[in-house]
Amino acid sequence: MSRPSRRWPGRLGTGVLLLAFLAVVGFGSYRLVVADGDPPASCPPPLELRVLTDPDLETTVRTAADAYLTSEENTTGDGCRRSGITVYGAGAADVVTVLRKRTGAWQEPRDDDTNPQRDVGPQPDVWIPGSRADVARVAEGQDTDAVAVLEPDGEAFAYSPVVLAVPQGIAAELLDERVGRPLNRMIDDLLARRADAEVRRPDPEFTDTGLLATVGLHATGAGTADPRRAESRVAQPGPPSPTAADLLCTLPDDDAVDDRTAALVPEFLMKSGVGCDSARRTPRMAQYPGDVPGLEPVFVRVRWQGADRDRAARDDAAGRFRTWLTGERGREAFARDGFRAATGSRALLDTADVVGSVLRAPSPLTESAGRDAMEASLEGYRGAGGPGRVLFLLDSSGSMAGRWEGPSGGPGLLKQSLGGLGARDEYGVWAVYGTDGDPYDTLLPFGRHARKDAERTIDRTAGVRDAEADPYRALRAALDDMGRRGAGDERPGLIVHVTDDEDVSRLGGDRLDDVLALARAVRVPVTTVSLTGGACDPGKPDARVSEASGGRCLDADDDLGAALHDEVARTGTGED
Repeated sequence: MSRPSRRWPGRLGTGVLLLAFLAVVGFGSYRLVVADGDPPASCPPPLELRVLTDPDLETTVRTAADAYLTSEENTTGDGCRRSGITVYGAGAADVVTVLRKRTGAWQEPRDDDTNPQRDVGPQPDVWIPGSRADVARVAEGQDTDAVAVLEPDGEAFAYSPVVLAVPQGIAAELLDERVGRPLNRMIDDLLARRADAEVRRPDPEFTDTGLLATVGLHATGAGTADPRRAESRVAQPGPPSPTAADLLCTLPDDDAVDDRTAALVPEFLMKSGVGCDSARRTPRMAQYPGDVPGLEPVFVRVRWQGADRDRAARDDAAGRFRTWLTGERGREAFARDGFRAATGSRALLDTADVVGSVLRAPSPLTESAGRDAMEASLEGYRGAGGPGRVLFLLDSSGSMAGRWEGPSGGPGLLKQSLGGLGARDEYGVWAVYGTDGDPYDTLLPFGRHARKDAERTIDRTAGVRDAEADPYRALRAALDDMGRRGAGDERPGLIVHVTDDEDVSRLGGDRLDDVLALARAVRVPVTTVSLTGGACDPGKPDARVSEASGGRCLDADDDLGAALHDEVARTGTGED
């Protein structure tokens, strides 16, 4: 699948205009014409705190910081502000990586390739990640010569579970279906209620919401075998939305998609909403998976080696903001946005106006995220979405003669799907025919290919043979081959079988059972593309092979060209 850039420009908030002004006039005292509520014009410039946070928390943290600026705690006896605050968000995975390995480059960028000031933002005085596990991830792998020291609070100051926000028309009705079940069980139940339902999640590399959802998605206790199969459950055309709010804003672009698509988002968005047209959005109900940890923002003071000139003043400013943010006034800001208490029963901070889409007291709520679980889930996600492997089986038996030429013929469909593969993907093409000896010939050897070169090779070597085909032996050989190739990594793989099903009788009885068992063991999805209508009906061999392997069955009743392209694109890194 194609990968979006993980850069997301920091949207500098409170204090940015002040910084721009000071850059022009210098850091002496200043006089300005100010509106009511602003400090007196004779006040010296306040020290500016830089607060870095998870993108899903950014709006709430900025709202809280705005309230703090004019609070008594941030005001001197002369009516001057003690500090200004700049709040900015940056990709969660990038922040963890930079604090682990690149703090020196954050102080002094060495080259264009490694420039945290450009890619993440200014050096933070305060970091508010979406989970304490992020702090543990940094500490576990931090360089011994790191120039940033993290001082996290002992506990989070708010909490919001990650929920499965299901369109109201297809949501679970019973309480025990809404709370505590594993995420994958909830997805299975959703698909049972509506077969064409989908589930989407924000980018696991950009927000902790997406990564926490991935922890549940990759859980092995609910029948999910590996990251590749897990990721197929939330596969979508194009890159994932960067944040949960962006996801909820994107779904209404297509009413049909919005009506059947559940979204993994933090619960607080069900109350506070998002900044897009709410009138168009499908009403949703929150379901609470029992194996998906929630968001737990924690206050982390970040100290920088060599930053001693204003250390006492900066410590005082950070300490005052921490006391306010984690105290009653700060909780009020998080309460208004729909957050819960971080401890005890994790009750809603504001129960006066509980929206009907969330539960006042869902129980049980899952335990906090673990460092190892988050690391493993991120690694699995990256591996599953890395360069893919695809093996095409092209039925080349004599019966394919009438289904060979043109874009809807066997080779034409295959060549159209190559647009879903990129320069780093590996793939090959077998011509399937023959009932004795080898069940296939190699048309395109397995490896990396430029698309035009691959198409020319297929045009030159592919052709209908005067022979029958043996799909049983071809599928067995393909599963064995792809199982060996993927044994040492988590890269996504796919087998595509393009056939007219003229020889499907050879895939029945004990032979079918044998292929189904091998498909379940190897766990490489098989997408069957039948040029015959009805081949994917329940119980048919094509449907059963695809189901057992975790793949998809397509037949003449589908838009084969577009559907096959999408299946291949989910495995590959994509050219178009």
